[in-house]
Amino acid sequence: MIHQCFFREDQAQQLFPAPPYRGFGLEPDVNPDLTRVCPELEHPAVRLALVEYAAMLYHWRNPDSDHDPWIGFTSYRQLTKSTFQFRDSAQVADLLQQAQLLSWGVWDLRRQRLHWLTGAAAQAEIASPLLHRFTVDVLAAFDIKVPPAYFAGAAVPLANYWAMRRDRFEAYMLWSWPIVKHALAIDHPYKRESPVLAGIDQRKAVGYFAERLFAIWAMREGLQMMALGEVKIA
Repeated sequence: MIHQCFFREDQAQQLFPAPPYRGFGLEPDVNPDLTRVCPELEHPAVRLALVEYAAMLYHWRNPDSDHDPWIGFTSYRQLTKSTFQFRDSAQVADLLQQAQLLSWGVWDLRRQRLHWLTGAAAQAEIASPLLHRFTVDVLAAFDIKVPPAYFAGAAVPLANYWAMRRDRFEAYMLWSWPIVKHALAIDHPYKRESPVLAGIDQRKAVGYFAERLFAIWAMREGLQMMALGEVKIA
């Protein structure tokens, strides 16, 4: 399934009505099952911090909730970023025979520059100041370096709009969850409200980082990605 994340009942009206899409509530009010095998999600601040990564954590911990051999995620407000929609589940399965990763939130960031930063790293700092510094600092705790492709920025899956085989999803979660858990726990200037961060909802800081973390993982793994719909240029 493609799990389409939403927070409130009124947002459910924007969900795609047919398979392969299935709505997934990110708050207990719209999803009473949310905290099953996920005690972390009992805390409102953690749910808000993780945003769509909370849905990934849930489906990793509860594999019985989705029996397809592949899995994907998107948002109730996807149409504001991408108009691409799958026709049916068979289309997802067919495309995953041609590519290891399907993404419909891909950006060409090769033109992005900010001081010495380029590509996705520069775009991160422009969109959310200190995000790249946070990314480097968190990854350093695991002796992980940002891959060169991230700075090139040719094709970057920025939003949590992607699908891949279930085994790859399991590998991603096994790799990413210790990193995300560390990001939740540490104190860092990026997570604190300040004039530098005016206009950025720092309560979601780790969620913004988690989006970047997925792109970094895909680049490190060298996944063959198929961009679906428009590739946006920034």
